[in-house]
Amino acid sequence: MKSKKGKISKGFLFSKKNKVSVWASTHPYADIPDEYFEETFSKNNTRASNTWSDNFKIRYFSPSKMETNGAHEGTIDIQQAVGECSFSSSFIDVLKSKAKKKKIKEITWVILLFEYEYSAKVSGIESDEYVTLVGAFDYDDDTDSLIESDE
Repeated sequence: MKSKKGKISKGFLFSKKNKVSVWASTHPYADIPDEYFEETFSKNNTRASNTWSDNFKIRYFSPSKMETNGAHEGTIDIQQAVGECSFSSSFIDVLKSKAKKKKIKEITWVILLFEYEYSAKVSGIESDEYVTLVGAFDYDDDTDSLIESDE
């Protein structure tokens, strides 16, 4: 039986239109094992899972709705990392505020999952060994590009 948020025995489903969930890492990218990212596909290769999604009790995610970015060496400003893979400025101010509260500014990489409203309150998991949930934010694809607004 499904609950309101789509909980099932294998994990949670947090699909929600016009939302983006963001995770950030300060762990050196080169030190994260390849297995963490390796995806197992199901349902005509439209759904995937990996160690990251398993750690956060995410039943599956759509790779086509995921963007990642960061620095293979050193760190990058979270706004720059997000801007290069989101383009929408609709949620950057709230994201930066939430990241600041979590003492996150310079990161090694970031994960954005669009059309998804992950809830640490529901799952009970806010971080794993490599990434921390920054939050889930309202997303509007029609707002000004974050990249252009910085130029």
